[in-house]
Amino acid sequence: MTGAFKSSTLISWKSLGKLQQTVAKCIERTGKALHSGKIATVKISPEFAGEGRYFVYRSKLIPASIDFADDSPLCTTLCKDGKSVRTVEHLLSSLEAAGVDNCRIEIISSDSEDKSVEVGIIFFFQMYVYNFKGYLGFSRF
Repeated sequence: MTGAFKSSTLISWKSLGKLQQTVAKCIERTGKALHSGKIATVKISPEFAGEGRYFVYRSKLIPASIDFADDSPLCTTLCKDGKSVRTVEHLLSSLEAAGVDNCRIEIISSDSEDKSVEVGIIFFFQMYVYNFKGYLGFSRF
C-alpha cells in the first residue's frame, strides 16, 4: 500500500515501533522549590513523536537524559552548557507514570541571575492530586 503514511509540516511520522503520547495542551504552574525555597514556573507543552522529554531554561535545551545528569546531593540535576535544572526526578517520574513520552518543559526562574533552577514542588502536588485532570487527553503520534 504505497503512500499509506505521509508526513506534512503539521504531522510527523517516524516509525518508532510504538505509538507515542504527549500532553493534549499546555500545563503551566508556579510554585516554591523544595530545597532553595525560590519561586519557579513550569510550563509543559506538547511535542512531536521522537523528540522525547526535554527542559528549556534560559534558552538552553537540556535533554531529560542520564547523559546530562550531574552529581548533586538530595536531588537529580541535569546540566548542559553551564545551565542546570534541579529536582527533576519527581516531574519526570510523574510524566513517565502518565505515559507522556514527548514534551517540552520550560522552567522560568524568579531570579534572573541564576544559572541553575529548581523545579517547584507545588507542580508535583497538583499533578498528583488532579492526575493531570483535563491535560491527559493525549495527542497520539
